[in-house]
Order: sequence, then C-alpha cells, then structure tokens
Amino acid sequence: MKTICLIALSAVYISALASVLPFTEPFETPAVTNGAINGQNEWMLTGGTNAIVQTDAVQSGSQALKIQNSQVAHALSNTQNSVWLSFHARITAAPDINPVVTNANTSIAFFVDTNRYLVVYSGTNQIVLSSQIPVAVWTRFDIYCDYARTNWMISVNGTNAAYGLSLYSDNRQLQSVLIDNNSTNAVYFDELAVQEVEPTNLVANIDKDRDGLPDWWEQHYFGSITNAATNSVGSNGLTLLQSYIAGLNPGDAADTFDLTRLAEKKFSWVRKSGRQYDVYWTSNLTSGFTYIETAAGSEFEDTSTNRTLKPSGFYQIRVH
Repeated sequence: MKTICLIALSAVYISALASVLPFTEPFETPAVTNGAINGQNEWMLTGGTNAIVQTDAVQSGSQALKIQNSQVAHALSNTQNSVWLSFHARITAAPDINPVVTNANTSIAFFVDTNRYLVVYSGTNQIVLSSQIPVAVWTRFDIYCDYARTNWMISVNGTNAAYGLSLYSDNRQLQSVLIDNNSTNAVYFDELAVQEVEPTNLVANIDKDRDGLPDWWEQHYFGSITNAATNSVGSNGLTLLQSYIAGLNPGDAADTFDLTRLAEKKFSWVRKSGRQYDVYWTSNLTSGFTYIETAAGSEFEDTSTNRTLKPSGFYQIRVH
C-alpha cells in the first residue's frame, strides 16, 4: 500500500511534550542530526521503522526528512483560533492505494491519490482536486485552519487549490501534526512550519483575486476568497484594506485603531499580533513626518528635548 498523507490531529494519544506554537522544523542541525528521526526534537515514530533525517534529497539547507512505510508525529499546542501550516514535500512515485482517516478527532486531512491528484477532506467527505502533484519535484503546501469558523483552505505552490472546506471534526484544539507514508517508495519532507500568526512571506499569503487581501482573510471575514471589495468601508469606519493591514476586524465597529493619551508626550494603543508599529513626528503638518522608532510594545513616551521643547509637535503611528 502506498499512501502519502499529512494530518493535523486533535487526538491525545501523543505522549511527547507538546510544542507551543510557533513550531518550525527545517530538519537541520543542531535540532536534528542524520539518522532516525524518532526521539529527535520531540518527534515520535508512531508506525513503521523507516523515517530518517538524510542529506541526499533536500529542499533547503542540508537535511530533510525521508519516510518509507512509516508514520511520524509531533505534539503541538495552540492557544488561538487560527493555525497556518506550511511544508515542502517530494514524492517519488504515485500511490497505488488511497488512505482513509481513522481518527475521529482529526482537524484537517489530505493526501495524494493513485493518480497523483491532491485529495482533501471537507468534513468526512473526500474531494479530488485538479492539482496533480509531480514526481521527483519539491512541492510547497500552505494550509490555513480556522477553528472559530470550523473551516480550512489549502494552496499548492502559491495557488489556492481549495477553500471553505469543513473541518473533519468539531474538535478545536490542535494536539499534533502527523506525517504518514505507507509505501516502500520514499517521500521527502522539509521546511515544516506551524504558527498562529499570519505568515509574513508572500507565498503563504495567497491572494487569488490580487486585491491586496489574502485569501485566508477574505474567507475568515466574508466566507469567500473573492467577496471583499478592497476599498469598501467596514463597520469600524476603515476600508477593508486598512483593516487588514492594521489587523482589525472590519465587522466590529469597536475594533478600530485608537490612540490613548497618557501624558503630555506619552500615549498608547492596542497592539495586534503580527503587526509592526512605527512612530513618526513633525513640528508642522505641512512639512512631513520624520521616523522616530519602531515600538517594541504598545506604548510610546517621547523624551527627546529636540522634540519636546518645540512649541508644537504632532505624532503619527504607522502600522504594517
């Protein structure tokens, strides 16, 4: 039997120490070294005997995981309702038998079928996609899992392959990631990353309609990857593009970007995950703003006499 499957599970049968997200596994030293993956960096061999870190076929760096007739898992722990997962895989042959999900607490599941087509689960139903996975070529997969709305989406090599897929179960707690290949033909995995904050790389933020709003964001707030108009105004009074850039909920009138004055030259704001906040200043609104610093937290107090002793001054916070 040849199966290629990556499943994010909610089952609690994994006994290894759970890694709190973000979790990255480039399969490089010093975290892992050449040889059996079992026991390295909290990876567990849950089936078979042939899952090794090797140097013959790699996507990046000098090492990657090679798996044959085996199954490996890594315990994970999430605290937020959104999870992004990405990895590279390289198959060496088409499977001859298709797998099925056996764990009732599975969150997301997908595999490559006997014709090398990508098959995803929407709920407990299998859907064969038009994406055919090449042999002996590294393929990138990006997944967004939305536990709040119980759906997920998947992209292949920067192209959205499926969205609006229902989670396999209603279990909303990530417990582990599982990689399974029940074949004597090797499958290679590299550059695995699981995180709760939107990835910063452009490949992960797939934008099918190229409107500046990533597919995951449109799916999350509008139920489709093309339903949102970039310049339309949300309930919070900002355009959808402004809400996305600032990490705000366009459907929540109270979720807007406000500054709170704490003292004469001191103010604060609500900081959103995955966003950078830069402070600017000018003495005259007609002369343009000058960069001061990138705020490490959500509060800024100006102590520079070059600015505080000026008769007037204006501050600006730029988020991106």
